[in-house]
Amino acid sequence: MHMLRGDLLFIRNGTRRATAQIVRHHRSRQRGATMYAAILLLPDGHGGFIEVRDPLYTPFPKPVIGERVAVVHPDGYPGKARIPYPVFRAGVYVVLGFVFVRVVMEITGLG
Repeated sequence: MHMLRGDLLFIRNGTRRATAQIVRHHRSRQRGATMYAAILLLPDGHGGFIEVRDPLYTPFPKPVIGERVAVVHPDGYPGKARIPYPVFRAGVYVVLGFVFVRVVMEITGLG
């Protein structure tokens, strides 16, 4: 649900592209495993820079520190910047759509 709420901001406001630099990684322990999220340094739109944590955690510190990457953010909200993972996002929505269709089919007796 959190992903859908975040995507609605992109749909309502439009999308801006920017280049960010990876400055470090946020480390988190989840179910006994260490996970990493990139910390991005990008222009704030007012002549300065802001740091933003990418919302996607991975088991490896990728992209590497110092690497420059393309990011997207909702127009007017550079603090919501993220590295685009279109295949991942599409896959999540396909799975959610499939589950929704199956549930509706079960409820209506068509499945």
